[in-house]
Amino acid sequence: MVRMICVLLLTGFCLIGCQTMEEAEAERNADLNARLESYNGSTMAEFQAKTGLLPQDAYPITDGRVFVFRTAPVFVTLPATNITPAVTRSNQCQLLVQTVHVGEAGTADNWKIVGTQSSGPCKNLPI
Repeated sequence: MVRMICVLLLTGFCLIGCQTMEEAEAERNADLNARLESYNGSTMAEFQAKTGLLPQDAYPITDGRVFVFRTAPVFVTLPATNITPAVTRSNQCQLLVQTVHVGEAGTADNWKIVGTQSSGPCKNLPI
């Protein structure tokens, strides 16, 4: 009986430090979101100077403009087997930066960041 209790306690202590994949992913996303939120209130010029990222596209919205940033695609290939062919899949990070116009000209220092949204593998963005 004592041995069984010791084994259960030991197992319990070992599992305390474990983290599921979902928990690890949620932690990485929370870290990324915190880093992105730190740019709220900055201008696009400041964001671009600090990160080195340049927008690939932009589109107007009611209150301002959304700038679209994309990374190079990441390719993952599953090797072929005797039964299945090789399969390659690509994925890329897309970052949407919502801004409002705060000045006269349409230059980068006249667009103030009010929100961000990311999708895909964005954990390695230089932010």
